Amino acid sequence: MNQMIRYASAAAALCKRDFLMFTGYKLRLLSTLLTTAVSLTLFYYISRLVNSSRIGSPDRYYGYVVVGIVILAVLSSTLATPVATLRQELLTGTFDRMVLSPFGPLRCVLSLMLFPLLLSMLTSVFTIAFASIVFGLDVRWPVALAAIPVGLLAAISFAPFGLFMAAALIAVKQSRSGAAVVITVLTVVSGVYFPVLLLPGWIRWMSEIQPFTPAVDVLRHLLVGTALRESAALSVVKLVVFPAVLLPIAIWTMNLAISLGARRGTLSEY
Repeated sequence: MNQMIRYASAAAALCKRDFLMFTGYKLRLLSTLLTTAVSLTLFYYISRLVNSSRIGSPDRYYGYVVVGIVILAVLSSTLATPVATLRQELLTGTFDRMVLSPFGPLRCVLSLMLFPLLLSMLTSVFTIAFASIVFGLDVRWPVALAAIPVGLLAAISFAPFGLFMAAALIAVKQSRSGAAVVITVLTVVSGVYFPVLLLPGWIRWMSEIQPFTPAVDVLRHLLVGTALRESAALSVVKLVVFPAVLLPIAIWTMNLAISLGARRGTLSEY
């Protein structure tokens, strides 16, 4: 129990450090929220041009995209942002402290996901509130509150991908562009901006082999009432199975990358 408390304290300290670094730039939060507001405004007026039998009215499409933006922020918080932070640790030479600390490099890298995840939750609340107040997004209250635990479950299911990217960064010193490519591919094959049924058959299978698609489907159903492609229970099971299978592999890969870097003497290089 004492060890768990120490680990939780160390993770909280890393989260606090990332928070202080983020807020050290006085306008960073404002610029983040402003960027989100601009995107929501842009997609609102794009939605006025949409009238598809696959989605419905322009308002239905706007709700469709808003939830896609929310889940995309959660994905980025577990994949792109922690990798960028780890890259900065390597550039400044502070990754050595993580390697040598009793907390260990693996737990440190996992802890780098905490503050980005909390920030994504904040921006998600802002996204839903802004779209509701300014553009009249019809949110299903109080059912929408169930989106909070589903969003956290989705973040856990995305975490192995972040570890894979972090392992690649440590091993080959290049993966930031790889994270951007992975996110771009996932947004296409999981239906962030359009239904996956519009995809050609030769690529549609990719929508079923990653946790992003069921996460988007369930959150859309909870927040704006979009019909599910499969049962909610099956989608939740997928969100549990994906990390249960991939997380041990991702942890093994991360430890392998650290061991490889230690043997080569390149662990703290970039």
